[in-house]
Amino acid sequence: MSALYEISGRCHCGNIEYEFTSPLQKTELPIRTCDCSFCTKQGACYTSHPQGKLVARIKDRTLLQTYRFGSEAADAYICRQCGVYPFIASELDGTLYAVLNANSINGLHIAGPSSLRHNNCQIRLKKSERPVGSEPGLGMWRSCSASRQNTGFKN
Repeated sequence: MSALYEISGRCHCGNIEYEFTSPLQKTELPIRTCDCSFCTKQGACYTSHPQGKLVARIKDRTLLQTYRFGSEAADAYICRQCGVYPFIASELDGTLYAVLNANSINGLHIAGPSSLRHNNCQIRLKKSERPVGSEPGLGMWRSCSASRQNTGFKN
């Protein structure tokens, strides 16, 4: 029998936690994206294994929300406290299946677009105070910001 690996994950605040047992290590699991509108807007990517086993723990069930997709084939388990959904579950022919939101796996770092680091925030904020159009890209952002104020959206 091959080794089994315990993979843990959670939502941001820790209200929803899970242990996933898999014959593959977390870095070996295939990462996939879904092209449905919900997953695209969330920017999530997923992983699973047909021989895996998921055990979930919810600390405060009043902070748990499920979102049923339009196809009514799957439910995202969303934390109302932090907004993260660590997994999606679906029942097919009486069997419960799940995919993990790969971004919720503890210690797994998925390559993606570069991010704005906190130590660069002040530099970027100072640049955004420049007049519209004085630096490529920032003029568009400032223009969008101004039009958001005009529509009544809160910043």
